[in-house]
Amino acid sequence: MNIIEIRKFFELIKDDNKLTEIRILGDKGKTFSGYFSDVETLIKAVTPYENYNIYFTLNNINPACASRTQANQIIQSPKNTTSDGDIISREWVLIDLDPKRPADTNATDEEKKKAQAVVNRVYAFLRDIGFAKPVICDSGNGYHLLYRVIMTNSQENTELIKNFLNVLSIMFSTDEVEIDTSVFNASRICKLYGTKSRKGSNTKERPQRESKIYSIPREIKPTSYLLFQKVVDMMPKPERSSFKNNYNPYFNIDDFIRRNGLQVDKEMVVNGGTRKILLKECPFDNSHKSPDSAIFVLPNGAIGFKCFHNSCSNNNWHDLREKYEPRQRQYQTRYSSKPLPSKTKDIELKGDMFLQMKDIVPQDRSSIVSIPSGFKELDKKIIGFNLGEVSLWSGLNASGKSSVLEQISLNCVERGFRVAIISGELRAQQFKLWLDLQAAGRQFTEKDRMRDFYYTPQNIIGYIDKWLENKLWLYNNEYGNKVDAIFHGLEDIVAKGVNCIVLDNLMILDTMSYQGDKYEQQKQFILDICSFAKRLNVHVHIVAHPRKAQGFLRKTDVAGTADLTNAVDNVFIVHRVNNDFIRFAGDFLGHDIASQYFNFSNVIEICKNRDMGAMDYLVGLYFETESKRFLNEPYENINYGWVNEYVNIDDLPVGDEFYFEDLPL
Repeated sequence: MNIIEIRKFFELIKDDNKLTEIRILGDKGKTFSGYFSDVETLIKAVTPYENYNIYFTLNNINPACASRTQANQIIQSPKNTTSDGDIISREWVLIDLDPKRPADTNATDEEKKKAQAVVNRVYAFLRDIGFAKPVICDSGNGYHLLYRVIMTNSQENTELIKNFLNVLSIMFSTDEVEIDTSVFNASRICKLYGTKSRKGSNTKERPQRESKIYSIPREIKPTSYLLFQKVVDMMPKPERSSFKNNYNPYFNIDDFIRRNGLQVDKEMVVNGGTRKILLKECPFDNSHKSPDSAIFVLPNGAIGFKCFHNSCSNNNWHDLREKYEPRQRQYQTRYSSKPLPSKTKDIELKGDMFLQMKDIVPQDRSSIVSIPSGFKELDKKIIGFNLGEVSLWSGLNASGKSSVLEQISLNCVERGFRVAIISGELRAQQFKLWLDLQAAGRQFTEKDRMRDFYYTPQNIIGYIDKWLENKLWLYNNEYGNKVDAIFHGLEDIVAKGVNCIVLDNLMILDTMSYQGDKYEQQKQFILDICSFAKRLNVHVHIVAHPRKAQGFLRKTDVAGTADLTNAVDNVFIVHRVNNDFIRFAGDFLGHDIASQYFNFSNVIEICKNRDMGAMDYLVGLYFETESKRFLNEPYENINYGWVNEYVNIDDLPVGDEFYFEDLPL
């Protein structure tokens, strides 16, 4: 028995002297129990039982249970032990992974190593969804992931955790390693860390090992129930009878696999009857090999598909079926990572000056290369930022304009485009500090222990730098802000394959090389930048500060002449949802409409979109302090390419991060 480890367990998991029950399973079905809120009393009481399997209750027990007979002592065959009704709140969710083996035996080293491989994959999957870092424990025969939560003990939350474990089991259980789906109940008991697992005799091949807490995050953050629900929503659902399936929802997956030539690596049955068909390679990216992609067939006939690589994570069973057997003709997507040629040839003969309608060839929409913003509601309305166009952004101070455009820039890189940014107001070091936070995300940022701010660890910055190399450039402000110099620099950087340019902001430019007053100069510049975008087939984002507006900020409040907003293709305003927004938006839009956005932190307003005709449309976003990201929904987690491309989950140190390759057997 490891007394130091027991003290660590009590301080970490049962902090604030909360009550816990110790449950001991003895020979011939004997049960021993005791309630403790003091670790030294607990250690003294359990020491005589160190040759038994010793457990503790994971969640928050009603303090009244301390009045039971077994308070501060261990007794045999107690009248009552902790029931689900005795739990007043859930504090931890347990994921218990064990290798399959004969009953009443300990795991071999080889069996435990297989469990290690599965726990790596579960950890990485939940991390990439946005789960906070867990406490990682060695149970002796397998592994525990303990996620901190703040949940009431309700039937709804019990069902949530039950379904969550079922989805994980379907996805990750194998014919050799199993995720225990029975540990969902509120009064669940768990191995007391610091004591040995004594499932069988202590032999050289199958030894009795000591359980222990293996990894503790620097800051134990709770994971929202919304993220658990996100995993639950991945559960495949049976198809309903409909016109599309000729009112016959039955689908033969084996015929589908055979007639479309999908290569199966192996098949197994998991989670009480679910068929898990591992594919040799992902149908969407053949570099993703088994066991990274699989088809699931539930006992109720529901079919699912999942590839665990970030680049394929959004593909589901319907996408897979549509890929091989489209049920209706699909329009070609506008999204493309392949840019059109950077320059167009001048044509001497331009044809008739006026054209007849019959001579005009309709534009092929699929030929338009468009860069999605990454903000779902915005992309739904405008689809994306077309190459050859210009977008104007405005907003009051601290509304989030620069942060929005930095995030759009990272999304450009993620989609295979290249970006050049001119940030005249920020020093290069400050710009990189903020960009690194957004590229890292809350999973990989750390909070300074002395001051209230977040930073990106140096090793993560190294991975981000490699990912952005030859993909994102920042203008060197030492070269000044004269328009001629900037245009010259932009010509050179576009020659390197840049498709997207961010100019933050218009007011830093020296436009004195143009004739006329400042408004005429701005007009000439905006016409030149629009011509530049079309000629070189790039998308240009420009920030223009507003005048001192009174009331709800409008397009007409953008500083400069009306030629700015008239010349560009898109106009957006970024609003910060503060007291002024609540007051003025209610007056301008009407309270019923405006109140729909009061729970967001920021709003992007589409004032003008020439291509799709969208206007006067609001997109609500949530700001995340740890990463300076804007989220489509609370706790959304974006994994940029550096995570998969440059980081192996087997050697990712972040603070006190878990070193997977060092997992003990």
